[in-house]
Amino acid sequence: MSYERFKAECEERGPECAEFYESLISKGNNPGFAAMLAQQSPCGTKGTDRAFLEGSHSYMDTMWPDNRTRLLETAKKAGISTQGKIYKGGIGGPSDPMAWVSTRGDVLAACKAKGLTCSGSVNYKAPEPEPKKKNPLADDIRDTYVGKILATEPRTRERVKKNPKAIREVRERVVEKHGKK
Repeated sequence: MSYERFKAECEERGPECAEFYESLISKGNNPGFAAMLAQQSPCGTKGTDRAFLEGSHSYMDTMWPDNRTRLLETAKKAGISTQGKIYKGGIGGPSDPMAWVSTRGDVLAACKAKGLTCSGSVNYKAPEPEPKKKNPLADDIRDTYVGKILATEPRTRERVKKNPKAIREVRERVVEKHGKK
């Protein structure tokens, strides 16, 4: 690994880590050793599939047998091969194929597809959902007011009879007058 790669790893962990790395390099330390001291962990282990999957080969052994059986049966009924995969319940239910992952890439793809934010071995910030457009006036209330207008205004009623699309203008007028501002 090169100086630049170690520096990038340290910068990912924050400015303090990057500054400490640079100070160690300026004192004559090897880039790999300096990165290990600055990150307080061996270099190149964060963000690898090996680190992500470590200890997970036997994670089902610690489960209650009934839960393990139910989990695997649910996945099997859904047509999911669980061979070489681990279940991540935070992504989805046991019948969701995306919840059964074997690499960090699987987790990242699931988070992107579902709009989930995750942090840890896999870091992803989901985009903020667009706010739902609020309806300023419920349809049934709007239609009640429209009916009253059509009953009391003969010219409007005739215009709507000749051109059914004119009802839109009446609805807009009601929402403008009675809807939330």
